[in-house]
Amino acid sequence: MAGVSKKLQALSKEVLIALVADLSGRYDDIDQIIEAYLVAGQSTDQDGPAAHARKLHIFNKIEELTTTRSYYSYHEAHLFSQPCVRVLQDIERLAETDLEQALEALDFLLERHEKLFERLDDSDGVISELMYEAERLWLDIATRLRRNKPHARDWLADVMRYYNFDSGYFCFDALLGNSGDLLTDEELYKLAGQFDNEAQAVQDPQTNHEDRQRLNCASHGLCKVAKALQNLALYERSVLLVSPVPDARQLEQIIRFALNVKDFDRADYWLQQPQLKEDQYRYTSLANTLLEQQGNIRQLKINLLEEWRKFPTLYRMRDYWKYAESCEQKQITAELMTQMEQLNDKDDVVGMLLLTGQTKTAASYFIERYTSFSRTYYTSLLDWLAEFEQDGQILAVIVCYRLLLLDILERGFSRAYHHAAHYFNSLLALDKARPDYGGLKSAREFITELQVKHGRKRSFWKEAGYPAK
Repeated sequence: MAGVSKKLQALSKEVLIALVADLSGRYDDIDQIIEAYLVAGQSTDQDGPAAHARKLHIFNKIEELTTTRSYYSYHEAHLFSQPCVRVLQDIERLAETDLEQALEALDFLLERHEKLFERLDDSDGVISELMYEAERLWLDIATRLRRNKPHARDWLADVMRYYNFDSGYFCFDALLGNSGDLLTDEELYKLAGQFDNEAQAVQDPQTNHEDRQRLNCASHGLCKVAKALQNLALYERSVLLVSPVPDARQLEQIIRFALNVKDFDRADYWLQQPQLKEDQYRYTSLANTLLEQQGNIRQLKINLLEEWRKFPTLYRMRDYWKYAESCEQKQITAELMTQMEQLNDKDDVVGMLLLTGQTKTAASYFIERYTSFSRTYYTSLLDWLAEFEQDGQILAVIVCYRLLLLDILERGFSRAYHHAAHYFNSLLALDKARPDYGGLKSAREFITELQVKHGRKRSFWKEAGYPAK
């Protein structure tokens, strides 16, 4: 692009006019850009006509997106989201040369966000994701602009304008919570005082609904300021305002905040509260996180091994395994081998055997009980398949492919028939090596059974390139 710009600068005015005239009328987008530059050329904007033209073009695109009468269904949502993403990309590029113009364009987009949501079925969250990215970009541009032009705006007022934005589609709370780099400590502490005063002014939060709502709003605001300042005392106060005796969930939030700011003493204080110990799973998880951050790996390993012995599951073994030394890994592997037949969750057994390197044992266990894995999630089967294939456990690979194929066909999931066709053809390729199927159906028997049960799924057979009968 830099090379093109250099060549354009070498052209005469007459040639450039001819180029623009030739481009005009070809595409609507290009016409809009040309029009924006023509308008900008007549502007007295001190930031320069090029930046002003780009901003006008972005404004036009946003206006077009927010005023269209078209409505996009769930399956069409991507058609609407793509130009929205391009607008955000244009704003980001504009920020490289003109932060102030870029922030104005971003304001224009955020202030009209409700119109975007009204134009489509956002069940997949494509516009929500766009708004999160726009919010992040606003903070980034605003922070950079304030460094260059500290008095360009009333920054606190801007943040609070979005924080108080009354929208039924999107909440801009994160702007305040992430404003630590944009706003000064003085501004944030002043805001904290305002929220605290609002909380103190509440008279009867226990029985009066409006008072309770005001208290919740003040607490929420104080929470966001605490996050911006990374101030644990303010965060604790935001919780205690509405719940003098925090429940287990609230205690977890306080402890995780304390861990995030590395205040291990306060984390341990809240960890010892009796209401948290009643929730054993939550307590154990937080206690282990504290030990990890403190670097007390010895005690952490003791805790994790004890938990696995009580409840031998894959995720508990993973937690222990990453800290265990070689001799400790051998010990837990031996314990697994002696009790695997008694464990109820067969998916976990296969996963743990693979984790501990017992691939051959995992393959035998899997093949012998293959009918028990019909409801195993496909991502687990794909992970197992890769490990069995790497270790040369061909029969286990065949069982994985069969289960993956049957899962798709039995659900009639036509959108995944191309995956099913791949699994089917992989089975045909493996059969050419004439494997010993042992107690399993041969390839011919399996295919015949497929044809009987799923012969009417013609789109699958066509995709697989194999006769349905």
